[in-house]
Amino acid sequence: MPALITHHIFGEDILSELPRGLVEGEEELLAFLLGNQGPDPLAARFSTLPSRAAVCHDLGRKIQSGHVTRALLALRDGVGHLPAPDERVGRAFALGILGHYALDRAAHPFVVAQQRALCDVEPSLAGLEREVHAVIESDLDSWILWEKRHATICERPSSTNLMRTARTERVAGALLSQVALGVFGVAIDAREYAAAVRDYEVVYRLIEPAGTLRARGAALAERALRGTGLTTACTHYVRRSDECPAANLERHPWTHPFTGEVRTDSAADLFDEARLAYPGLAEAFVRGDEARLRALVAGLDFSGRPGTDD
Repeated sequence: MPALITHHIFGEDILSELPRGLVEGEEELLAFLLGNQGPDPLAARFSTLPSRAAVCHDLGRKIQSGHVTRALLALRDGVGHLPAPDERVGRAFALGILGHYALDRAAHPFVVAQQRALCDVEPSLAGLEREVHAVIESDLDSWILWEKRHATICERPSSTNLMRTARTERVAGALLSQVALGVFGVAIDAREYAAAVRDYEVVYRLIEPAGTLRARGAALAERALRGTGLTTACTHYVRRSDECPAANLERHPWTHPFTGEVRTDSAADLFDEARLAYPGLAEAFVRGDEARLRALVAGLDFSGRPGTDD
């Protein structure tokens, strides 16, 4: 999957693909862009009891791994049951979740293919697949920020991609809590999502920019407490270059990890593939057209793995 900067920029770009008036005003825009982060913030939950954090982490994994059509329809149903003043914010957030899905399913196989190729040729990376995956994603994040916005994390810190209001947090938490129980059988307090987003924000404020004294301290603490460098692998470096080997701009062949298909797409190609797929998904979602939505989901989960929808 891409990381938070790429998802935010994708959200900014696909906003123009929505019908006029569907997302209006600053609060709805923030809800839409936060929705584009999908369930990823749930994986960052740490400032609570381990049992509560584990529920958040488990829910994030379950959302990403299947039942996509059911989850999207449950999300739409949840928007319809919100109080009238919250309904537009809820719809904007839900449409953002759909954006996260569109980009994840297109780009995740590409990242996994690179991760596996690197681990295959370098024995010392055995057991560090998650860290390698995170490094590739953060590299693509920094590249796309420069390529599309000609900025670095100095001008646009990662944590600023999580701007929100109290209502956005409350509404998003209520929607995800309903989907969690109705689709995945996970009981989670509606306030946990807001807390997870705050933890996600704290993490990125601690670890960036890469190389600072604060970031090095966070890395040492993580290794001492958790024995891993995963959070550190997510940090972004300051990039002022259009070159990025991880983006495959020369279109070298790579093998889809779930289908075996040999492809030559670059990261830019996959970004555009997701952008072009989004309007159709959004239309089917807004209309509540289950048959059309299921056809467009095409059995793929957030990771781009086939045969996981039902």
